[in-house]
Amino acid sequence: MAIKNGKAPFITQDDFDLTMKSIKGRNANRNRVVMMFSHFLGLRAKELAALKIRDVIDNKGRIKETIRLLAAYTKGGVYREVFLVDPTAQELLKKYIYAERSINQGDSALFLSQKGGNFSANTMQRMITNIYKNAGIKASSHSGRRTFATRLIRENVDIYSIQQLMGHSSIQTTQEYFVSDPNLLKAAVYKLSK
Repeated sequence: MAIKNGKAPFITQDDFDLTMKSIKGRNANRNRVVMMFSHFLGLRAKELAALKIRDVIDNKGRIKETIRLLAAYTKGGVYREVFLVDPTAQELLKKYIYAERSINQGDSALFLSQKGGNFSANTMQRMITNIYKNAGIKASSHSGRRTFATRLIRENVDIYSIQQLMGHSSIQTTQEYFVSDPNLLKAAVYKLSK
């Protein structure tokens, strides 16, 4: 069950797994990669829509672990790097690229719409929301991003690193993404009793 706190709901691992299993049909590979990039890279819909094949595949056809988001791709117009290190996300991307796209189309959008054109930020948002809806989960295109930030904080990643990964100009904006967890709060107090 998605946990609502603030603007976009946090997605539990069970709900994410359910979402991924529910993705079927002609664009299943593309949609799985979109969801992985949202959840494991914290990308906004605008950033997902702007990605090019050359951003994720090098000139030898290898998956890039470091994805450089050009200023034109990002909300704040600031260049940043994200890291594609999750093996499942890498495999899904490889499967998608080699089955449905071509590494020789480097300047082409990574994700093409059903009609074969580029996604706009709005159409990407709608598609992601519909993917959740089809899985029976009430969430938004920003839920993956919130989940990414929350998972990082739960892994004790410092807030300044999270701020950079999220591309926020302000720590306050980054703090708004965290979903408080009573179990973590209790564990924090237990540390004092040792």
